[in-house]
Amino acid sequence: MAQAKKIEQEPKFWDRLFASPGIVGIITTVDAEGKVNAASFGTIVRVVHNPVQIAFTTNTTGKDTYNNIKATGQFVVNLPSFERRILEQVCIVGLPFAPGVNELEKAGLTATPSRVVKPPRIQECPRSFECEVVWTKEWLNRVTIVGNVVAAAVDSDCVDDQGFVVWDTLKAVTYCGAPYLNLPPHRHMFVAAYETIAVETPYAGPEVEAYNSLVANLKI
Repeated sequence: MAQAKKIEQEPKFWDRLFASPGIVGIITTVDAEGKVNAASFGTIVRVVHNPVQIAFTTNTTGKDTYNNIKATGQFVVNLPSFERRILEQVCIVGLPFAPGVNELEKAGLTATPSRVVKPPRIQECPRSFECEVVWTKEWLNRVTIVGNVVAAAVDSDCVDDQGFVVWDTLKAVTYCGAPYLNLPPHRHMFVAAYETIAVETPYAGPEVEAYNSLVANLKI
């Protein structure tokens, strides 16, 4: 099959070219008084395997999520499926509601108690990860937050008996990013991310054995 010609992209297109930037999810927090806040994020990533750590970035000003995390050191990452209804609810949660408003109630989502931390899980999201903050890094008007996973829950039909994801049931979803939102008519663009392919390494050499030995010793 003929290879497509490479096209150099101008800097103004780099951000949209990187779609999808990360997993989309709803992060729940509580303030010092226990009031629940929820916010949508499109660039949630796992950054460490063992211990499992999850990172995301948010604004440092006017953002309840960051203020709550500074106050409590806890958050819950709730990951939706590639289904229109829950993604519509993700969009509602992402609206600029006033401080103190419970976004879950506005979106018609169900808060359920977490096992370890104070912020709630979201019943409609098949995966939830309870996290305690490890470190934060402020830069410009942004802050990157990394948390250790201290508990996790999943819908029973979305994993097998070894804990591996059943992808076509889970229906993982990613977000294209802000550049796609900025294109009229200002709709959020999501991408299904649950088709899988298992690939072996077609290479003969000592590096293969070294790699296999490394993988065998990983505590994951």
